[in-house]
Amino acid sequence: MEKHSNLSIVVTGGASGIGAAVCKSLYEQGAVIGIIDIDVNAGESLCRALGDRAFFSAGDVGSENSMRAAFSKLESFMPPVNGCVTSAGVMPTRDPIEKMPVEDFRRVMDNHISGTFITCKIVGTSMMKSGGGSIVTLSSVLALRPGPVLGYGAGKAAIINLTQSLAVQWGKKNIRVNAICPGWVDTPFIRKQEEAGRDLSPITNMTPMGRMARPDEIANAAEFLLSDASSAVTGSALVVDCGITLAGGYLPYGDLPS
Repeated sequence: MEKHSNLSIVVTGGASGIGAAVCKSLYEQGAVIGIIDIDVNAGESLCRALGDRAFFSAGDVGSENSMRAAFSKLESFMPPVNGCVTSAGVMPTRDPIEKMPVEDFRRVMDNHISGTFITCKIVGTSMMKSGGGSIVTLSSVLALRPGPVLGYGAGKAAIINLTQSLAVQWGKKNIRVNAICPGWVDTPFIRKQEEAGRDLSPITNMTPMGRMARPDEIANAAEFLLSDASSAVTGSALVVDCGITLAGGYLPYGDLPS
């Protein structure tokens, strides 16, 4: 018996990276998958690779009209949606505040928090009508520890607060809402930076486990939060980072333990 044949899941940003890993993992275990992404070619290609329980609809999480149209299209193909992962996002900029145009800050901040808000609003409203479900938002360890990516960190911190607020608001509606806070994840994007000359050793040297997380490990965390195994878990912010957020307390005393 397929483990998650009862799940009907929408994944925003599902055409690549962590979102694609979530789609692949849950599909292999029997779930019906709906992908919403702005990259039509990548989304349709992934659906073909997965099989006949995967569906794609083009949509921009920054536009409520676009998301309503995309979700409505998926609803016509899928069983009532009872799971959602909000994985869509844009890359941050590292400019210091005195050099950062406010437009850059707004673009990144708005994409992450407004995109999550819009997705939760649309999917959560549908879940209330069909009996409930589980929503997993993608935050970041930068919501918990500061970094030089100002709009990204602020947006990801706002996602945790929104997640917790919705967990309370929808608790009696049988809708659970939880966040995942990934650390550095070994995605093709990161490896392209390495090929372009970026030294990744500061990341791995600072991580107690000595490596970055894999996309499938983030997918495993999402699977847990989407499933009945986490039936009493709501409003949590699950850190999946190979321990990197814990390292700061050790570094003033020297290297991490070997």
